[in-house]
Amino acid sequence: MTGKDRHVFAGFSAAILLATFLCGAWAVSAAGKEAWKVHDDLFSMSFPTDKEGWACGRSGVILHTSDGGATWERQASGVEFTLTSIDFTDRENGWAVGNKGTILHTADGGRTWKRQTSPIDYFHMCVAFRTPQKGFIASERTHILATQDGGETWQVRFKDEDFILKALSFCDDLHGWAVGEFGYIYATVDGGQSWQKQAGLYDLDEETGSLKGGTFLYDVVALDPRTAWAVGIQGAVKRTTDGGKTWEDVDLELPPVQLYCISWDGAEALRIGGRGLCVTSTDRGESWQEARFEPPIGYSWIYGLAPLSKGQGAACGDEGAIYLSGSPNWHRVGY
Repeated sequence: MTGKDRHVFAGFSAAILLATFLCGAWAVSAAGKEAWKVHDDLFSMSFPTDKEGWACGRSGVILHTSDGGATWERQASGVEFTLTSIDFTDRENGWAVGNKGTILHTADGGRTWKRQTSPIDYFHMCVAFRTPQKGFIASERTHILATQDGGETWQVRFKDEDFILKALSFCDDLHGWAVGEFGYIYATVDGGQSWQKQAGLYDLDEETGSLKGGTFLYDVVALDPRTAWAVGIQGAVKRTTDGGKTWEDVDLELPPVQLYCISWDGAEALRIGGRGLCVTSTDRGESWQEARFEPPIGYSWIYGLAPLSKGQGAACGDEGAIYLSGSPNWHRVGY
């Protein structure tokens, strides 16, 4: 596997970049007084309240909404690196992470963003905070960073083999999972103090010399101490119902496309997004229905999902796209 294959954010061709520029979504200020083209891919969303939400993506883009996603305004992140993940614990405190060890923090709802010091200069893939003080970052080379003081200081809490951790998720203050390349899954039962490997394979066949590897996983969501779901390449969906002692493949009869994200609303609704599709379950994964988008997402992709109130949700993806779920269809906003 080449370095290009190892990173989902590897460069697009010149033609795709041109199409992205020409087809970007409009971002509109909450006051409705100015608009501009947002042609940067968006990778992550966070809604700490029904009205206040944020999204982040390429070129240091951070967008903010104060009306539940109907309109968006750009905030000054102060960086030009790709930002892969954003997480807010409330309407004031949030963090965004990305390339070159970037960690950004705001304590005023994004009006100002300040750099925090990372102990490693890697591509950070996911940030998740339990409280305004306690948070974690999943990064390259199977690194997990942790802070107990809101990011004033970050420490390497765990590291393992030279693979990329793509995502992590906690269901409570003690139980969480992290997933990444080659199907590697790690779990914690002590609030992130220690992590144990539960799945994953990377080896060479002694007879053929070919690589044997587990399925690349892009995202994970923890429902409770015994239940978690993970998604990845080629339509891969995995689930544990015994705290990670076993992980089973779940066949949702999806096309073999990349599944980039999964979200959970804390009650019943699960959503999975990926290349050209989004599916929803309202019974904790017992049954699934395909979500319909207006306009259709076709060959586009959904990379970030965030739950809203009353079973609704928000999604973001390529070319600055932002969608809100409705009745019956999802619709694109920001034009």
